[in-house]
This record gives sequence, C-alpha cells and structure tokens, in this order.
Amino acid sequence: MPVSRRLVAASVLPFVLLLSACGGHDPGSESEATAQNGATPTATAQSGILDQITIEPARSSSQAPTLKLPQVPLTVAQPEHLVVEPGNGAPITADQKVVAKYLLVNARDGKPRATMWADKPVTLPIGQIPQFSPLIGQKLGSQVLLAIPASTAMGQSGDEKLDIRPADTLLYLIEPISATAPLKEAEGTVVPPKAGLPTVQMGETANDPAKITVPDSAPPTQTVAQPLIIGDGPRVVAGQTVRVTYTGVTWRDPGNPFDYSGKQPQGYAEFQIGTGNLIKAWDQHIVGQTVGTRLLLVVPPADGYGAAGSGAIKGDDTMVFVLDILDAS
Repeated sequence: MPVSRRLVAASVLPFVLLLSACGGHDPGSESEATAQNGATPTATAQSGILDQITIEPARSSSQAPTLKLPQVPLTVAQPEHLVVEPGNGAPITADQKVVAKYLLVNARDGKPRATMWADKPVTLPIGQIPQFSPLIGQKLGSQVLLAIPASTAMGQSGDEKLDIRPADTLLYLIEPISATAPLKEAEGTVVPPKAGLPTVQMGETANDPAKITVPDSAPPTQTVAQPLIIGDGPRVVAGQTVRVTYTGVTWRDPGNPFDYSGKQPQGYAEFQIGTGNLIKAWDQHIVGQTVGTRLLLVVPPADGYGAAGSGAIKGDDTMVFVLDILDAS
C-alpha cells in the first residue's frame, strides 16, 4: 500500500448507512472494489405496506419529519420503495453524489436511529449503494421512502450500539437537495512546467498510468508540491473524503510505476485526507489544493515511508506522484 500507512475505511457516509457499501478504497490495495458506478435502478417488489406509513409534517424545509407506522414491528422480506412526492428538479444519475435530507427509523419500534435534516444533510454516492438505486432517475426535490431489511443494510451482526438487529427492517426517508458528478480528470488553468522538476505525460485513458520522466540530477531533499493544473473547484480541507486518480514512481526507476489508480476496478481512489492515515506528503499537500487540480508531488523518504521503505519502495527512495483531485466532500 504505497500511500496509506494502514488500511483505514474512509467514507462520505455516516456509520448508520449501508455498511456493505461504506468501505473506502485504500490506494494500492488489491481488494475488490464495491463501487458500481454504472448502477441502474433495482426492481423491487412492493407489498403496499409503505403506503400505510404516515409522514408528519407532510413536507417541511426545516423540521425533520416523523414516521407513524401502521404497526410495530413492521417488516419487509426484501427492499421496497415508495415515491411519496415526485420532485421537479433534474433527474439523478448513477455517477452523481447526492446531497440529501435523511431520516433513518427502525421499524421494529418506530423510533429514529439517525436524523440528518436541514442543518446537516448527508452526501450519498448513489451509484455505490445498490439498495439506494431506486433514487436513480428520480428528480431532485423528490421525497422517497425506502424499506430495507437490516441484514441487507448492515449484515448479520446488526449494530448493538444503535439497537439494530439483523431481523429488523430499516426505513429511510430521503429528500435529495442537489447532485454533482465528480470530475473524470483535472480541469482548470494549466501551469507552465518548472525547470528541474520531473515532467509528466498523462496516459491515453484515465486508467493508463502517466509517464513520469525525472531529470538527470539528484532528487530534492524536501517535498515539492507543484500544481500542473490549478482547478477552479472548492479547496480541500482536512477530514474530507477525496477522490483522486494517481500514478506513483520512484526517482530511481521512473519507468516502472509501483502503483497507479487505473489498476483498480473503479479507476480511482477515495480516502479521508489530513487525518494522519496517509503518508505525510499526501496528508499535508493535498489539503489546501482545489478540486480539479493536477498535482506533482516529489516525496523524499522522510515524508513518505522513512528508512523502512514499503514493498518495492526502498528506504532511500524518493517517490514521485502525479494525481488529479476529482472530488472532495
């Protein structure tokens, strides 16, 4: 794992959401990706039980609603959904991240387990959560009610702290507010290359590694963070989850990337930044950059893996990365 010091799950989702889809990708790991960016709405059987749930108040921009159930416990054998009220905004697509108001109720007792409403909406990567696929194609401003068996949402262990048992049914009331699609590559103002630094030629596709050429000189002894393109998106702040594509080589052997994001099925990496879980150079120098930026990082051992190295990276290797910052949330 050439970037992460240890395997750490990173997610834009609260813990009480669908844990089967919450594992963040750790750059350089060989684990299977769970992201399904081409996801399409899943057909669900409808028992009619959701029509019997009353939502009070019917619609409010500020006050979180409550759900009145026809009976407790209420259970469904498989996921169901109901469009309580259609919206009039743009349709939601699978590649978008959706900012939404969100209420989670345990249908065993009808009590809320999480409320993220007007003052703290949640960001949902819809295409990565199969159980939320009924939201794909719905218009912004809709109100959608989902019923999902807890075993499907959270696995067979449930969650003792939240008093969620595997046999429970979870009710999600979701109101999508806005939606954005992460960039596919860096976009912004091109910065003229600086003399004495490695040069970069991006791959033919986003999944191909970049070609990095280092100068015929000793590597710098301090970390260099040089934007090649300055994006015009928001600045990355510590604690956010960022999405990047990247290629990493050593100064010693620049023709053989030790890692690149195109090796992963989803073609990108997502992780929490600025929290001490990544090598120092990434944690310090991605924070403060803007979304859309292409960043060249030259990383001496002190800001990478130190004298111990890591895998193919020797203790005295200087690493060189080029990475595109595609999203931060």
